[in-house]
Amino acid sequence: MPAHAGEPFLLLMMALMVFTGAFVIFDIAYNLTSIATVGLFALMGLRFDRRNAPLLLFLMVFNIAGLIALQPHLDFAESRDFIIGTCFVATTAAFFCMAMNQNAIQRLEAIKWGLLAGASVASLAGIIGYLNIAGLGAFFTMHEGRVSGTFRDPNVLGSFLVLPALFLIHDFLREPRLRLLRVALLGPILLGLFLTYSRGSWAAMVIGTAVLLGLMFVTARNDQFRARLTLLTLAGFFALAIGFAAILSVDQIAEVFADRFTLQKDYDSGPSGRFGNQLRSLPDLLSRPLGHGPNRFWLYYPENPHNTYLMAFASYGWLGGITFLAFIISTLLISWRTVLLRTPFQPYAVVIFAGLIPHLVQNFQIDTDRWRHLFMIYGLSWGLAAASRRWLDEYRFYAHLAYASARDRIRPSTAPPLQPQPAE
Repeated sequence: MPAHAGEPFLLLMMALMVFTGAFVIFDIAYNLTSIATVGLFALMGLRFDRRNAPLLLFLMVFNIAGLIALQPHLDFAESRDFIIGTCFVATTAAFFCMAMNQNAIQRLEAIKWGLLAGASVASLAGIIGYLNIAGLGAFFTMHEGRVSGTFRDPNVLGSFLVLPALFLIHDFLREPRLRLLRVALLGPILLGLFLTYSRGSWAAMVIGTAVLLGLMFVTARNDQFRARLTLLTLAGFFALAIGFAAILSVDQIAEVFADRFTLQKDYDSGPSGRFGNQLRSLPDLLSRPLGHGPNRFWLYYPENPHNTYLMAFASYGWLGGITFLAFIISTLLISWRTVLLRTPFQPYAVVIFAGLIPHLVQNFQIDTDRWRHLFMIYGLSWGLAAASRRWLDEYRFYAHLAYASARDRIRPSTAPPLQPQPAE
C-alpha cells in the first residue's frame, strides 16, 4: 500500500514509542507514547489484513481467559493490575502487526532505529551505574553489582538488548556501509548485556547469534556472500574473544562472572527451589481449571514460577494456558515460513526470528508474559508473515499478467474477432 501523506510523522511516533520502551523505570513514558501512537495510527488509517486475524483471535481469547480467572479475585489489586498489563501489551502486539500492512520497510527501519537508540541509552546508563559515575550506581545497578540500567531487573535488560544486538550484527555482515558506526553501537550494548550477569540473557545472545548466522548462510543468494559472511564471522568472534579476555582481566568482573556462570544456583535446586516449586505445582494446577488466579502463584509457593508456560496455566487457567501454547507454536511456524520466502522483508524476518527463538527458550526459566519488547516481536512476526504473503500474491498476479501479455504479442490469437450483433 502507498504511504500515507502524514507518514513521516507516523514514523517518528513509532520510533519514539519503541525508544521509550527501554525506560521501564518510567512506565508512564511508554504508556503515554503508546496510547498516542496507536491512536494516531488509528485516526490516520491503520489497515487490517485477514491474515492478521489469527493473532488477534489468540490475544483476545488469552485475555478473556485472564478476565475469567480474575473474577474470584477482583478485590486483589495485584491481580487487577496484572490483567491490565496483559491487555496493554497484547494491544501493542496487535498494533505492530497491523502497522506492517502499509509502508512496511520504512516502518521496520523506524522500529529498528528506535530500538537501537533505546538499547544504547539503556546499556550506557547501566555502564555508568556499574562504574558509579556521579554517584549513579544506586540508580542503575541492583544487588551483587548486576547492571539494570533503565530497567528494574537485570534479566529483562539483558534480554531486551538481544534483538538490537542482532540487528547490528546482521547489518554489519550484510551492508558494507556504516560498519564503524554499527561496531560503535554494538560495543556498549554487548558490554551492558554482559554486566547484567544474567545467565538467561547470555544464553539468549548465544542462541540468537547462532540462529542469525545460520539463517543468513542458508538464505544467502550467492556463494560470494556466504564466503564473506564466513570470513567476517570468524573475524568478529576473534575480536569478541579478545574483548572478553580483556574484560575478565578485571578481578571484580571475573569474580562475579565465575559466581554467575553456573547452570544452577542454590535457589534453583531442592524441593523448595525454583524447579522444585514448578514440579510441585503441576498436580495442583491439574485440579484448578482457573489456575491460582492472575499473579497469585507466589501466594501458594515461595515465588513466581519463573516459567512462562507454567505461568500461563497458573494465572490464566486451562483456557489461557492452552491458548498460549497454541499461540507460541503457531507463531513459530508462521515465522519459519516467512523466513524462507524470497521477499523484500526477508532480511527483517531473519532478524526477528533470530530474536524470537531465544525468548521462547527463556520462557522455560523466566516469566516473560508481559515483556513489552517480546510482544513487539510477536506482533512483528505475524505482521511480516501477512506482508510477505500479500507481496508474493501481488507479485504472482502481475507476473501472470505480464506473461499473458507477452504470450499474446508473440502468438496472437487466431480466433476471429467477435462481430457486433444487430439490435432486435
